[in-house]
Amino acid sequence: MSSHRRHVVYPTVGAVLLAVAGLLATGGLRRAGAQTAVSKSNAEAPTVQWRLVLDGERAPWPDTVSTASVDRLQTVGRRVLQHLRRKGYYYATLDSATVDTSAPPGSARLHVRRGPQVRIGALRIEGDSAVSADELRALMDTDEGEPLRPDRLEADIQALLDRYEEAGRPLAQIRVAETRLSKEGPSTLRVTLRVREGPELWLKRIDVPDDARTTPALLAHLAGVKVGAPLRNYDPEAIRRRLQEHAIFQSVDAPRLRVAADGGAVLRIPVEEASPGAFDFVLGYLPPSQARDSGQLVGSGHLLLKHLFGGGRRAEFTLDRRPGQTSVFDVALSDPYLFGLPLRLEGHFRGEQRDSTYGERVYQLEGGYRLGNGLEVTATLSREAVRPGPAGARLRNDRQQIPRSTTLFYGVGVRYQEVDQTRNPRRGFSLDLRLAQGRKQRRFQRITAGGDTTRIANSVRQERLQGRIRTYLPLFSRQVFAVGGEGSMLLSRDFDRSDLFRLGGATSLRGYDEDRFLGTVVARGLIEYRLQLDRASYAHAFFDLGYVARPALEATTATRGWHPGYGLGVRLQTAIGRVSATYALNPEVQSPADGRVHLGLSVGL
Repeated sequence: MSSHRRHVVYPTVGAVLLAVAGLLATGGLRRAGAQTAVSKSNAEAPTVQWRLVLDGERAPWPDTVSTASVDRLQTVGRRVLQHLRRKGYYYATLDSATVDTSAPPGSARLHVRRGPQVRIGALRIEGDSAVSADELRALMDTDEGEPLRPDRLEADIQALLDRYEEAGRPLAQIRVAETRLSKEGPSTLRVTLRVREGPELWLKRIDVPDDARTTPALLAHLAGVKVGAPLRNYDPEAIRRRLQEHAIFQSVDAPRLRVAADGGAVLRIPVEEASPGAFDFVLGYLPPSQARDSGQLVGSGHLLLKHLFGGGRRAEFTLDRRPGQTSVFDVALSDPYLFGLPLRLEGHFRGEQRDSTYGERVYQLEGGYRLGNGLEVTATLSREAVRPGPAGARLRNDRQQIPRSTTLFYGVGVRYQEVDQTRNPRRGFSLDLRLAQGRKQRRFQRITAGGDTTRIANSVRQERLQGRIRTYLPLFSRQVFAVGGEGSMLLSRDFDRSDLFRLGGATSLRGYDEDRFLGTVVARGLIEYRLQLDRASYAHAFFDLGYVARPALEATTATRGWHPGYGLGVRLQTAIGRVSATYALNPEVQSPADGRVHLGLSVGL
């Protein structure tokens, strides 16, 4: 019986039918006379090779163990008879055994008569009402006139129990109530299965551990059940696996079902929740370069609060220190199960200050609806405002460097993820694709041909395409090949510096400085070879290949090119949290000492 049906109890079919065989074949196993060609002391009990003679003809030995001591004749004979009875030969008898130990290795022959094969003369099913007898018979491979096979009949009973679960009766029991000789002949049996359907259950409530923050409503949604509805297709193991896939749970034990006096079912799900949040930071060292006389430290801090108020809600706060005088602040709040539906709603604010050149504020609202099987469709609405600083407001080439602008974007997207585990995947695939369009309203100063300064206001239509893809393929034991990439593309008839995408750094093109490249088209492909150390830890070697296309802007000319990077890294789950480190190079570095080093630590709250 499968593990998720431990609440269903019925006599083992094989045990019942083998007991019937004992009644059919009285004296079927009797002490066979042993005839030895060479006398041998029974005290030595030599081990011999056993062979089978079935109805006077040599036959293959019925199982994998064909050697045994000669004093285990009764055990060996019983094993052979049980094998034949499982095939329907319940009249099988052991005639004699011949032992020859004249030359090692010795041999022994069992002479067995199969007798007639017992067939089913009549098959009845009693006690059915929720499911018709005709439908139950259609689900069974066992049929009248066929040999009686215990393993096949047991599989049929399990199929019937599955059907009763679909009908909302998971406590149904099926017993082999009758097996007796039919009047049609001595080798024909009459078999009766008796059904106890049990109550038609409905889910009364869900109980959670007293110290758990998860609400019963969220558990019901994640488990795929509905309080107050009939309990159909109840599968505890499937519920446990479904809950274990979510990061808010550290572990999930097998659910337990209890039937209340009013016929309602109480489902208790033992869960151990993961930590309610995490604080992590990444510290990077950028060696001296043409733009810097000395090395520079960069880094970011990230605070994650998850499963707020027991509803799976999340809050994230990120402060990012980039090269130069650049800072980025991010805030995101999300509810992944809005109104108890598979509907995700997320609000996002991003503030970026690029020294004294410009500042940007992004307000975004995103909704996602999960269609099942890891697929989600999304819609976004965002407002982006750029305000020039003292340096950005200066005129260069007869034009203000950074216009004052406001852009309203709206778009759609699709997400898909199917991985065996989220923290350290070994097998799976994920995709995130987004398309947005909007209109940018700009105001800036320009020097006319006559030398006068004038203010210009115009609008520009823009389109963005952004995507991310990952594939995880297992190689050998604990070895994984990860391949994927991400990219962004901006389409517009005119561009500003604040419109461009940035590439480079610990989370994008490793081996280069943070925000090293700017372009209207940026992309990175990656290949990683991972050696998994445990469920959450791995060491890896990686190769990145970036592509950047930058249009002519201000005093610069249009450029495009490929930028490779490569290195090593490790991610370890330790007692204090998750520790990560990467060391990356690019072909432009002068020596290994100029590699980019990033260290990270994530501590659970």
